[in-house]
Amino acid sequence: MRPIYILFLFIFLSLKGFSQFGGGSTYDFLNLTTAARVNALGGTQAGLADSAELSLSYFNPSLLRPSMHNHLNLNYINYLADINLGYVSYARHYEGIGSFAAGIHYVNYGKFEEALENGTLTGNTFSASDYALYLTYSRNIWNNITAGISLKPVFSIYESYSSFGIATDIGVSYTDSSGLFSAGLVFKNMGLQVSPYQFVSTNEREPLPFDIQLGFSQKLAHAPFRFCITFNRLHNWQLTDKSTWDYDHKDENDFLAGQSDNALIQTLRHVILGVEFIPSNNVTIGLGYNYQRMRELSVSSNSGLVGLSGGFTVKISKFRLSYAIASYHLSGLSNTFSVSVNLDEFL
Repeated sequence: MRPIYILFLFIFLSLKGFSQFGGGSTYDFLNLTTAARVNALGGTQAGLADSAELSLSYFNPSLLRPSMHNHLNLNYINYLADINLGYVSYARHYEGIGSFAAGIHYVNYGKFEEALENGTLTGNTFSASDYALYLTYSRNIWNNITAGISLKPVFSIYESYSSFGIATDIGVSYTDSSGLFSAGLVFKNMGLQVSPYQFVSTNEREPLPFDIQLGFSQKLAHAPFRFCITFNRLHNWQLTDKSTWDYDHKDENDFLAGQSDNALIQTLRHVILGVEFIPSNNVTIGLGYNYQRMRELSVSSNSGLVGLSGGFTVKISKFRLSYAIASYHLSGLSNTFSVSVNLDEFL
């Protein structure tokens, strides 16, 4: 149990050590959802363990399990406007050593028209994109406890400006002997920006989007339902403390202002809820709610369905197909498609 005690200690030590969030860091694309099943459940899952879902290791490296040996996972997200992103991963397990996975995460922001300072178009276009390589290792360390780590080299290029960095995720997870309950804790995006963008001084490296997440999942023994809850941004509880915001133009009546938020609202901003209906072993239907997403991306007059998400997973022959739709803003929806396959089934 000592590894768990150490990780919980890190939580409390990190409460004052990190304060960046929501635009205060670089490489924020590392927190974007890449898997349809997880997107349907609210956008992130730190404690949901599933022996057949390789994409879960993206959110917590300790969720990489031996049963995912020779699994291949493909994800594509039609995000907002012309932004597209994807994630591809593959896993291997070596008895007595542990489980390994490699993946690549990319974001393509589309084409932009070049303009001069006065707004005159030059007729030229340029692109912008982000890339991250995921190298993940996990191993059972004691009874039903698994620990994992992901090393993530990051490369970002916007027009002629580029940056390189190194990020690391460290996680631990627990699954009870029945397989009905699981929990996970993960420290995400620890690291540094090795080379900043050209317009930034070499002595002014930007912080990474550090996060601490704690998640739980419970499947009912005699009913086809699984309930999930994830707490994120545990290192910075006061997400609407105006002293941490650089939005002086906002007045005290603004929808995002935190002066009127009581303890309950502040707590809900850290909570992501998800529920799955599992009518059979080959079909799963998920629904999620992200309260913080609703508060950040809604307008004060109408929140609509912002924060809600849903989707399904079906297994057809040797393929697991997943789809999710999520409401990020009143102006549009995000669609996520995932395909998973166990290559051993083709042998």
